[in-house]
Amino acid sequence: MIKVTFSGMRGRLQTLDRLEREQLPFAAALSLTATAKEVKAVLVEEMSSVFDRPTRWTLNSVFIEPATKARMEARVWLKDQDPGSGGSAAAEYLSPQIYGGSRDYKGTEKMLYRRGALSSGQYVLPGDKLQLDAHGNIGRGRLTKILSGAGLFTEEGYDANATDSARSMRKGNRRYFLIKKGRTAIGIAERLRRGKGSRNNIRMALVFARRPAYSKLFDFFGTAERVAQDALPIEFEKALARALATRRQ
Repeated sequence: MIKVTFSGMRGRLQTLDRLEREQLPFAAALSLTATAKEVKAVLVEEMSSVFDRPTRWTLNSVFIEPATKARMEARVWLKDQDPGSGGSAAAEYLSPQIYGGSRDYKGTEKMLYRRGALSSGQYVLPGDKLQLDAHGNIGRGRLTKILSGAGLFTEEGYDANATDSARSMRKGNRRYFLIKKGRTAIGIAERLRRGKGSRNNIRMALVFARRPAYSKLFDFFGTAERVAQDALPIEFEKALARALATRRQ
């Protein structure tokens, strides 16, 4: 989280006259909030630049807490609530891009670990030929179909696994299965339909691999601090002028 405060502006504050000091709390809160909004706008632009096809949820994940007369700081951070569709909160899945290093288990990986399909230290990655969505991710519907077909999809109070029913057979959900190397699962494979003159074959839908490591890609704090340092003096003068004009009226 980045906090926008008046550190570094002591010299300017000491030059205020009596009337300006009277309007300082209002002007300060106004300018801190305006600066936080500028920081947010630049961070969203930065995400559009450094990430490959970021989702709307990602771009909308930056939020601000406005400053008030009682709390002389505005805050800028990422939403820490999940999107309500079983996904992860932005503050969680963007942390490796901000700090570097490894990421935590996603909801699907936790579920597979509980089922005993995923070993400790394994993570789920898309197979080379798996069709991804417009944002380069495994679509929720496709992921559910794969897990359901392999008999591995469970949620509390709900079971969406494919069966041997005629409906499941028609939809082709039973073509996915857990594939192992020795006793260790290495992913979920898909049985491909037999082509004319060729034998039946398979391809990997999901791969169980070692923990992926990430380098710092999104300079959240550096970008925010640079923008805040440049914008705050300007926003303060604008807010003070507005406060004085309102006071005189």
